[in-house]
Amino acid sequence: MKFSKIFLAILVVIAVSGIGIAAAAEANVGDHTFTIPDGFKLINSTGDTAILQQGDEQAIVVMMSDEVNSVDDAKKNLEAKGYEFIGSEKYNADGKDVEQQNYGTDKWSIMAYVFDVGSEKCIVTYTIPANETPAEGSDNPVTTILNSIE
Repeated sequence: MKFSKIFLAILVVIAVSGIGIAAAAEANVGDHTFTIPDGFKLINSTGDTAILQQGDEQAIVVMMSDEVNSVDDAKKNLEAKGYEFIGSEKYNADGKDVEQQNYGTDKWSIMAYVFDVGSEKCIVTYTIPANETPAEGSDNPVTTILNSIE
């Protein structure tokens, strides 16, 4: 009797670990693949753009473009839509030189990350409610995308 309970417990552990591995879903954007961050689901993917969502108030848009000349283009676009430029920083993440720009309104905060993937620019925007503090480091879902995009 004890043997069958132990055997059953081992089967449950194997099944659960298999589900955990399958949960690391991937998405495509252009010719590139990236891991979907935990808690997010792919809600739309069209060619060079993938839209991810978590609940009703967090969204990530991943875009690939070989036509973006500079991050100033993205800045002008967001400012034209009423977002206030809060600041920017440059850093290296997983060997990628990233420029992060932060924008806000009374309702939303947007962090825009721009970096090269091959000969293309990858633009990742992460939108959260203005009253939330953005996650940092490995807790930031964009980190999963930065570290996994190929």
